[in-house]
Order: sequence, then C-alpha cells, then structure tokens
Amino acid sequence: MILKMEKLMLYALSEDKQSILDRLMGLGCVQMVPPEELDGFEELGALAGRDAPAVYDYESKLSEVSSALGVLKEYEPKAKLFAKKDEVPLGDMLELGSAEEALKIAASVKGIVSNIAEVRSFQSADQFTRQMLLPWQRLDLPLEHFSTRFAAAMLYTLPLSADLDGLRRELDELRAPLEEVSSDADQRYVAVIALSADRDAVSALLKERGGLPVSLPELTGTAAENIARIDEKNGQYEKNIQALNESLQAQAQNTGVLKLAYDQLSTAIGSQRAKQNLLLTDRSFAVCGWVAEADKARVEKALEPFTCCYEFQKPAAGENPPVRFKNNSLVEPFEVITEMYGLPNPSTLDPDPLIAPFFFLFFGMMLSDAGYGLVLAIAGFIAGKMTRKGTFGNKMFRLIGLCGLSTVIWGALYGSWFGDIVTVFANTFFGVSVTVPKLIDPLQEPMTIMIISFLFGAVHLFVGMGVKAYLCLRAGDWKGAVFDIGFWYLVLIGLGMMLLGGMALEIGKWMAIIGAAGLVLTQGRHKPNLIGKITGGVMSLYDITSYFSDILSYSRILALGLATGVIASVVNILSTLPGANIIGAVLFVVIFLFGHLLNLAINALGSYVHTSRLQYVEFFGKFYEGGGRPFTPFKPETKYNLIESKEDN
Repeated sequence: MILKMEKLMLYALSEDKQSILDRLMGLGCVQMVPPEELDGFEELGALAGRDAPAVYDYESKLSEVSSALGVLKEYEPKAKLFAKKDEVPLGDMLELGSAEEALKIAASVKGIVSNIAEVRSFQSADQFTRQMLLPWQRLDLPLEHFSTRFAAAMLYTLPLSADLDGLRRELDELRAPLEEVSSDADQRYVAVIALSADRDAVSALLKERGGLPVSLPELTGTAAENIARIDEKNGQYEKNIQALNESLQAQAQNTGVLKLAYDQLSTAIGSQRAKQNLLLTDRSFAVCGWVAEADKARVEKALEPFTCCYEFQKPAAGENPPVRFKNNSLVEPFEVITEMYGLPNPSTLDPDPLIAPFFFLFFGMMLSDAGYGLVLAIAGFIAGKMTRKGTFGNKMFRLIGLCGLSTVIWGALYGSWFGDIVTVFANTFFGVSVTVPKLIDPLQEPMTIMIISFLFGAVHLFVGMGVKAYLCLRAGDWKGAVFDIGFWYLVLIGLGMMLLGGMALEIGKWMAIIGAAGLVLTQGRHKPNLIGKITGGVMSLYDITSYFSDILSYSRILALGLATGVIASVVNILSTLPGANIIGAVLFVVIFLFGHLLNLAINALGSYVHTSRLQYVEFFGKFYEGGGRPFTPFKPETKYNLIESKEDN
C-alpha cells in the first residue's frame, strides 16, 4: 500500500540543531524539503538566513579515503563468499572517530604510490635508454670518445636493401671505413669513422643511400657497459618496488578503518547537506519534512528531549507528497516492477499487490522449466540474503527467487526438467525408457495452453478495469464506474459467453446488446451537442478492437513457453549425439551446461521483459496514473558498513 504522508513543521533552538539532525537521521523516516515549503516562508525568510554547510571539506577527505581504498583493493584479503557487512552503532557512525586515523593511512598510501610512480618513471627512462643502446652493444667504442679534433665516429641506420659493398667502396675513397654493428628485421645499424674535413661529404653519401643519423645519450663507457649498468639498476628498481608493494600489503590490513571512515564521512556529508534545508536565526532554526503517518510516534519520541515546537499537517490541495510503499514480504519484491515504470500518483493506490500474483503466474508460464526454476530460486534467494533488506538489489533478487518458484510449479506441470533430459539421458546412456509425469504437454496441446493464457489475460484485464471502477467510485464518479467500466464488462463477458453456445449464448447475446446500447447512450456524454454525443457513443464501440488486441497479447505466454521447451530439447539432443562413451560423457556435460545456461539466460530475460510488458501496457493501461516522486528519507548512506537496527534514541 501507499503510506499516507504528513508534513512535519519543526522549530527548535540552534544549540540543539546538530543533535536533532542526528536523531532524525537515525530514524531514517523523514524526507527533508526546502524551507520554501514552510508556512509563512516569506515572513520567516526576511528574518532568518540559510546555513553554509562544510560539505567541501568532508568531500575532500572522502576523496582521499576513497583513493586509498581503490589502491588497496587489490592487496586486501579476499572476502568470504557469504560474508556479511559489519554493523556499527549510529553513534559511532556520527562521531568521525576513525576519520583522522584513516586520513593518516590514506596519506601514507598516497606517499607509497607516489614513490612507486617515481621509481617506475626512472625505470622507464632507463629502459628507453637501454633500447636505444641495444643495437650498438657490439660497438667497443666508449660513448664519450666518439669524436676528436681530427676524426669522429658517425652512427647511422640504413635500409636492409642498401648495397653495403658499393657504399664501402665509395666511402673508402673518402678514407671513411664503415662497419655494420648489427641489424634487425627493419634496418642495419652502421658506424663510420670519418675525418673532420670529410664529415659533410660522408653524411651526404649516407643519406643518399637512405641512411638516418643516430644520436646516443651522453654516457660514459661502451654501449654494452651501459646496458649492463642499466640491467643492474633495473634489478634494484624491482627490489624497491617490491618493498613498496609489501608496504601497501601491510597497509591493506587497515582497510576496515578506511571503510568505517568512508561511511562516517559520507554520513557527515549527508548531515551537512541537510543543513541547506534549514532556516536559521541567532537562537533558533526551522525545518520542514515529509513523514509517513505510521512514523509520527517515532518522530515525536525522538524530539521529546528537546525544547522545540512542531506540528504535523495533512497535504494541502494540489500538494504532491512523496510515495512510499509498505507491503508484506511476498509483495515487496514486486515493487521493483512499479519503480522501474514510474511511481503512481499518491492519490491513487499501490498496484504492487495486484501485480504480484499475475507477474508470478505469467513469468512461470513463460519460462516453464522446473530445472531452470530451481536455478533461479536458489540463486535469487541466496543473493537476497546477502544484500541489505529493502534495497533495490535485495528486492530484485527476491523477485528472481519467487519467479523461480513459479517456474518450478509450471515446469513440473509441463513435465519439463531441463527440457526432456531425464528421458534422453536414460535412453542414451542406460538404454532405459523413462517417462516424466506431466499434466499438460505444451508441444502436443498448444491450443490448451493458448486458451488458458487468454483466460488468464481476460482476468488480468478485468481486474485492471475493476481497479479503474473502484478509483472512480472513491472519487465520487459513479457514472464513470458504471458507464465506462460496467457497460464494457457486459459487452466483453457477453461476447465470451456467446462462444460457449447453448443457454450461455442467448444470455451472452443480451448482455452484449445491453452493454453496447449503454455505451452508445453514455460514451458521448461529455460532448457539448447532441450530434457529438451520438457520434461519440457509436464510435466508442470501435474500442472493442483494442480489448481484443489486448487479449491476443497474452499469446506471448504460449510462445515463450514453447520456445524454452523446444530449445531445451535441441540442447539435449546435441549433448547426447556423441553417444554413450567416455568422450560422449565429457561432451554431454560441456554441451549440457553451456546450452542450458544460454537458454536460461535468454529466456529468463525474455520472460521478465514480456511479463513486465503485460503489466505496463495491458494492465496499467486500464487504470494507472503516474506522476509520483520517490520518498528519499534523511538517513545515513553507507557503503561498507550497516547501521545497527536498534534506534539510537
């Protein structure tokens, strides 16, 4: 159901501001609203100011802690599969007790990371130099003695296609001997000794042959000696990096402190931002928020210790309070279906109790394999246990688990357990004929499934129309309930009875005639003139095609059910093709697991999408009125820890 909301108007002393905010945060049932919604804001605004929260300082600290956690994530001991988050009392979460220690840890981590980056930078520079020297390591000429007053060593790269013999002959004429130092898949590396007077001529000759000059760093010793020194330094770099990584490994033992500080700072940021909704004077403050009627007593109890004045007000005409659902554990998971579509207008009703049985029913009929259902049920309920109750993820996992149970039921009725694997496996590997009991065989009796689907669809539509009639009656519009819904009931039920024949045909005929006449006489009632009223009434009968179209949409239940079963059977045939031997057994396991996992993923997603579509289009189209906004209470927003459920009041 949608909880009724009231507006809390609170006026208190400034000295109690933080304590009151902490109490309200601990309750987690008050949604703060801007002070503009306070009664008499114009007069109050002229006398009071707005708070300037210290959000930036906390956000900067949070960023440091978050960066440290990001670095230490790969060094942190792996959490157990079903490990639960730690529970922390609200008082500890508000104290920021771990923040200073966490900031010191974060600074240490930042320093270690900076040192690693510096060592990596030196290492990278040395490796670049090594790569430059590597082609010249056979050159036994010290790099600092490449030139004298009369001659110089010139280093060049030449293309592999260069004619070295011809080039040597030409260089001999210039008294410049050439030595090929090394070569690779792309080019040759050569050294030429040239007299100072002939350097330009030698350079020009080499460039004509495609040569490119090479400049080496200013180093001492030969290229081979420098490569050896770099390799020795690289070993030291690696030792330094290893030591620094060990330091990070040691710091990873402090992630608990960092995580607590992260949540404390996040909570402090939320508290500071809440102050933006306050109006302040030197001695007092005012705040406004939405509270569910069911939580009023909790708020009153929390405010008892303080000198303050408060009142609860019903929403004024035209106000749009936030929407908050409250349903039992079976209906609550289906809230995610409504939330993904858009919240209902708070003046209407919660569609979740109506969605739940139909979504449960349709999903199981569409996926329709008991084996797949068991997988979904087990995975969904286990994942639901591992997530915080009431969160979107928790509801979604529980929804998957419930849909898995529905799939088990329908799969058992159809005799489908991972398709016909029981029969196929027994026949292939043991030569035994095994028949799985079933109530209905979709492949042999598709028309039966289609008729059942249409009947369920008709009930689904009629419930949606009934909800619309109820909303009309609740709003005092009895004409809308009788004329717009009641007459259509007569028409649709009458046409359905006519299909049965016999006495039902006669009764159904007169029901359809009476309903159609009523529609013709009433559906144009909003038109301003007689012609418009008559035309509107007659044309309303055309909507019968819309209802037939809606009912035909439920044929997708049969289509998806058949698709799941047929693909599962094909997977089973493929998995048993190699026969009853060792290779066949291995291939059976591989093909069975891969094929059924793929079939489950595709058809579970298809069942979810198409079941949701039946809710959004066919069902919601009959009565749903959106426009609601979510209830976002002022409460601690934690990522790594849970707040103890006991209220800190």
